Amino acid sequence: MSKQLKVLQNGKITIPADIRKELGISDGDYITLRIVDGRIMLLPSKTVPNPTDLLTGLAKGVQVTEPAKQELRKTAARRIKKKTAINQG
Repeated sequence: MSKQLKVLQNGKITIPADIRKELGISDGDYITLRIVDGRIMLLPSKTVPNPTDLLTGLAKGVQVTEPAKQELRKTAARRIKKKTAINQG
């Protein structure tokens, strides 16, 4: 999904209501702005950029290994692909 937004005075933009609802963004919530490869990304505060990083150190002496991270990424990608296909169909 993409929408064109107008930048207002002092750099303000309005996130459309349908997008706020879909992402669970409410009045007073904080969002994170990131610049990635010359693009602006707005992330709801509930977004976890890399969930596997939260698992590291959860149990004393246990580290999340690279193969586990790869499997989690594959699983997430499959879920996103499936959800996208459902929303488009």
